[in-house]
Amino acid sequence: MAGGLRMIKIDFYVPTKTKDGRDIDPKKVDDIINQIWPRYRGATKLTGTGYYRAKSGKDEVTESYLLSIITGYDKPFKADLKKFKEKIRNELCQETVLITWHSIKVL
Repeated sequence: MAGGLRMIKIDFYVPTKTKDGRDIDPKKVDDIINQIWPRYRGATKLTGTGYYRAKSGKDEVTESYLLSIITGYDKPFKADLKKFKEKIRNELCQETVLITWHSIKVL
C-alpha cells in the first residue's frame, strides 16, 4: 500500500446544555448518540469540556460529548452530517452545531 489508505475523520460535538444554559435531559443526548453510532461503527465516544458558541456573544465553556469516527470515503457522509446536524440543532435546542471532518491517511 504505497502512501497509505485515504480515510475521513469525523468529529460530532454533542452538547449537554441548551442554548439558554439549562441541562439537556441525558436521555435526549443518548438518543442522538445512539442514532449516530449504528451508522458509524467503531466510533470513539469521549466526554469532556467543550465550548458552546452562540450566534452572537462570546463562547461559553460547557460539558459536551465528542464522537470521533474514522471511516472510508465510500459512505455518503455529507448527507448524514446534514441530517445529524439538524437533529442536534432541533432536538437539543442549539443555535449552532459543530461537526468537523477532514481526510487522513492510514499507514
